[in-house]
Amino acid sequence: MLGSCGGGRDKWKRPEFGKIANEFCDQIFLTNEDPYDEDENVIVEDIRKGINKTENVRIVIDRKNAIRQAIQFAEPGDVVIITGKGSEITMALKDGKKIAWSDKDIAREALNNK
Repeated sequence: MLGSCGGGRDKWKRPEFGKIANEFCDQIFLTNEDPYDEDENVIVEDIRKGINKTENVRIVIDRKNAIRQAIQFAEPGDVVIITGKGSEITMALKDGKKIAWSDKDIAREALNNK
């Protein structure tokens, strides 16, 4: 599973997200997802607090690299779940900045290069 939580909202959900991932996922890639004006590292650390099997956690803040690594790490028969962005076409960053984004395109590229 690859995922994170958006910045500036629902901070109480972060450790809960970690607990759910901890219970149901063999491998967890924590990354960036619409941080807005919040520090991505703080968001990821809040999620990590809900995870107790830390040997299965990889923190890769750069979402593109996280997607690539999760797909490269996967073995035949594995399922890689990429959560958070869905079909969104932008990522929201600090100071209202938005960049073009597509999890689908990045995942497709990673699969083609595997």
